[in-house]
Amino acid sequence: MKIVDLHCDTISAIYDKDEQLLENSGHFDIRRAQKANIKVQVFALFTMPVESNLALRQILKQIDKYHFEMAKNAEHLYQVSRYSDIETPDNRQKIGCILHLEGGEALGSDIEILRILYRLGLRSLGLTWNNRNYLADGLYEGEKASGLSVKGREVITEMNKLGILLDLSHLAVKGFYEALEYYQYPLMVSHANARALCDHWRNLDDRQLKALARNGGVVGINQVADFVKEDGNCQLDDLIDHIVYIAGLIGIEHVGLGSDFDGADHVVLPGVEQYEGLELQLFKRGFSPKEVDMILSENALRVIKAVI
Repeated sequence: MKIVDLHCDTISAIYDKDEQLLENSGHFDIRRAQKANIKVQVFALFTMPVESNLALRQILKQIDKYHFEMAKNAEHLYQVSRYSDIETPDNRQKIGCILHLEGGEALGSDIEILRILYRLGLRSLGLTWNNRNYLADGLYEGEKASGLSVKGREVITEMNKLGILLDLSHLAVKGFYEALEYYQYPLMVSHANARALCDHWRNLDDRQLKALARNGGVVGINQVADFVKEDGNCQLDDLIDHIVYIAGLIGIEHVGLGSDFDGADHVVLPGVEQYEGLELQLFKRGFSPKEVDMILSENALRVIKAVI
């Protein structure tokens, strides 16, 4: 069993707490990820919405932390710059790391910054966090939220050229559908669940899930308790309910994992090492070995391969 997790905030967390990636006090570290058999982890860079120059400085510091940890732990980790890195025999016993930017504040209005961040290793981008920025409106903007800006469309066009994964998590609904029109690859919603089971504004309704399936994309099931059950009182079976529902609605080939480890206090599995028991629980819910492989890694790898 190998696992691909499409979203964690561990780099931002250990930068803020001055901790290390090998072992730390959060949800994810290398020692525990090895126990869980993590094959690829997407690491998010994040700053609260601030002025673009300040955001860029904060993001660059986190990138420096990321590269420091990559070099320090080269025997355990490798950077995924292109899909062939994942297939390299020397990397089979290591964890592949994909660098993601959660929210485009750091880009400001300069497409050149995107190209620079790409050279620094960025391979995945979410246009917004929850607030409006130069690129688009986030979900905090409510029912009257607009879609993509001219600059947002320009950024997606450049992502198409460079081969950068597009993540629609946090993006307002109008922008969600517009992004599907402009992006030429399968995309991901890296950490969200089914709104039909938990009516949280960050979850996806059935129409969005069906649009994602038509695109060939994948949704990473989010472990944040409030996204799993409205009262926040949930267990692993409640999380698997979202997998069952989404697989039944749009097909098993569009479901993956996106823990949001270190991005919230209350998550279903208190640490990455507890992924170790997920395979058995999925079998108990009626998924076949092939379907479990699809959920745990193959669906996410399909999208990654198509883009980078």
